[in-house]
Amino acid sequence: MNKMIDGKKLAENIQVEISKEIFQKGIRPSLAVVLVGDDPASRLYVNLKKKASQKVGIDFHEYLLVKKSTEQEVLETIDFLNKDKDIDAILIQLPLPKHFDTDKIIQAMDPAKDVDGFHPASIKKFLKGQSGFVPGLALGIFKLIKSTEEELKGKNAVIVAKSDILYQPVAKLLNDQGVATAIVRPDDRNLKDETIKADILIVACGSPFFIKEDMVKQDSIVIDVGTNKIDNDYIVGDVDYTNVFQKAKFITPVPGGVGPMTVAMLLYNTLQLAENKKTAE
Repeated sequence: MNKMIDGKKLAENIQVEISKEIFQKGIRPSLAVVLVGDDPASRLYVNLKKKASQKVGIDFHEYLLVKKSTEQEVLETIDFLNKDKDIDAILIQLPLPKHFDTDKIIQAMDPAKDVDGFHPASIKKFLKGQSGFVPGLALGIFKLIKSTEEELKGKNAVIVAKSDILYQPVAKLLNDQGVATAIVRPDDRNLKDETIKADILIVACGSPFFIKEDMVKQDSIVIDVGTNKIDNDYIVGDVDYTNVFQKAKFITPVPGGVGPMTVAMLLYNTLQLAENKKTAE
């Protein structure tokens, strides 16, 4: 049995299906990405999204703003995209430079074009069961877990994350499958007591090798959302992959796990928003 959950392969299969659906339905979804500043990692991610979009047949529009742009300039760009009838989906590439109010920028988006599903209104509707539109990060993580073909009902999941709001949708998806799910902060004094009991451990704390072997339950499913740069050359996750690999039943690598799936879900959600707009017209 292959312990490693190959997010890259899974994402490629999903992209093939998206491409087929776009062709069969004869539509041309349109995605606009706003990038502020010159962060190399963000630039790389935008290029990956651009390449993937063009491959499946999604029109990709880049709005590049310099780091010293004012908050008002960013808000005006978003307002323009909100009103542009040719744009189906908007993505704000995170993180934004530190002098910006990220929540304010995200809330400026039209929720009907919020492809990441990060707008508070988008998350609220999903958590209340009023929308079938699933935030991309949550959907990608859920599909990685489902790909193991493990029986989920009755399992316990722990999400280690600094942000509750971004991971509540993941918790809902798991709860709907009969998984008891808790979100725990990385600085929780009882963190190890929580993680060691988790049949499913999802880690998103932004700290390299944060989760050690002795913090992981035997034969658990480990999903590593972390992306950390080491010595400007290596990308590693929040999990001590080499040592935890021996203990986990299934584990995602970094890179090659959650990252490719997040891009695939971006394309999937862009298609969903395009179809929603077409239906509403």
